Amino acid sequence: MKMKPTTRLTLIAFLLFMARGMSGPISSVAWRSLGASYLVIGLLGTVSSLTAIVSNPLWGRASDHFGQRRVFLIGGVGVLALATASVALVPGYAWLFPVLIVTSLAQAAYGTASLALMGDWLEHEAAERSDSGSRGTAGRRMGTYRGLASLGFGLMAFFSGAIADRLSLRAPFVIGALFLAVAFVLALSLREPASEGDVEDEEEPHPGVAAGLSSLPESVSEGGSGLPLAPLMVAALLWSLAFGAVYSVWGNYMVEGIGYTSTQMTRLWAIASLSEFPLMILAGWLSDRVGRLPMLTAGFVSWALVFVGYLVAPTMPWIVLIQLLRGFAFSAHTATALTYAAEVRKRSERGRISGFYGTAEGVGSILGSSFGGATAEFIGFRALIASAASVIFAGALYLGGAAIRHDRTQRRAFSSSREST
Repeated sequence: MKMKPTTRLTLIAFLLFMARGMSGPISSVAWRSLGASYLVIGLLGTVSSLTAIVSNPLWGRASDHFGQRRVFLIGGVGVLALATASVALVPGYAWLFPVLIVTSLAQAAYGTASLALMGDWLEHEAAERSDSGSRGTAGRRMGTYRGLASLGFGLMAFFSGAIADRLSLRAPFVIGALFLAVAFVLALSLREPASEGDVEDEEEPHPGVAAGLSSLPESVSEGGSGLPLAPLMVAALLWSLAFGAVYSVWGNYMVEGIGYTSTQMTRLWAIASLSEFPLMILAGWLSDRVGRLPMLTAGFVSWALVFVGYLVAPTMPWIVLIQLLRGFAFSAHTATALTYAAEVRKRSERGRISGFYGTAEGVGSILGSSFGGATAEFIGFRALIASAASVIFAGALYLGGAAIRHDRTQRRAFSSSREST
């Protein structure tokens, strides 16, 4: 099948998230059917998350060291297919611990390698366009890449429960493994772009190569976009912390606290999820034009407004608008952060940065889920949401300040460069 590498990577991500959407929503129900208690289910989630946190940077460094990201991506998808299929065969919950550890290792290998390889190819395509002076499209392409993944997850999540009811709780895992098997076959034809050394001599006279990735003057420094790394890591940590805290109990808040039915609650969730596909593309396009840091800031401001909306206007029809804003907030952060992570450092360090980015999100998610459950239990839903809003707003102030400082630095660098010539 002849297709561009970025298109192939996008299709692989679409299939992988279809598999995740098929099996993910019914996982805890399946674990219960195997005899796991709620305590064991929580422990399974913790073990999986800790495995991912540790393995993300290791896989990232390895992909940088060996310079063969496709090997890690192919291996990760192949092992994911086998591990997902094995869930349908295990006789009891005790077997889930080794299976989920292997699944987390494989997911981390795929995640770090795919993000880094996508960044490599976007950089390669930007280099090919640099002489024409066309604007960068990395944000829009990354938005499409992640937006289609969300669409795949949402579509399969919509059907997974019905399939489990009509066939069995094991059936969604078998179907998910088939999706992953197709993704594995597609991954076998992936290629690596020309090595960094092959194009290094051409990159120095052409700062527009990096500009093809970010489309702004913030790309003037050598070896990457010139963006600071710290804001990306802080944004990943704070966003996953607040998201994990609120959405670990959001369904309970909507049903128990506000009075929606379970059907109404899931449909409200679907409004946000299904809006992510077009909004991811829009957010990526905007980040190409206004810049990564300003767009990350806009995403955090939007999240703060969403959380405030849950407190002051959680009823119809306002909740629909809030959920649409939630779709934009999620898209603005995700599409921009992924592009940021892919371009913030030169190619030889891209895998390592992808791994650290995944680890920051993983740490935030664990802390957020623990904080969310405890706060909701002892203080209440509203206190939890207000706390998350405060954290996100503080993050928006930090990111806004980072954007202003970076813009000033780049303007000074640009002025000095013009004066020297």
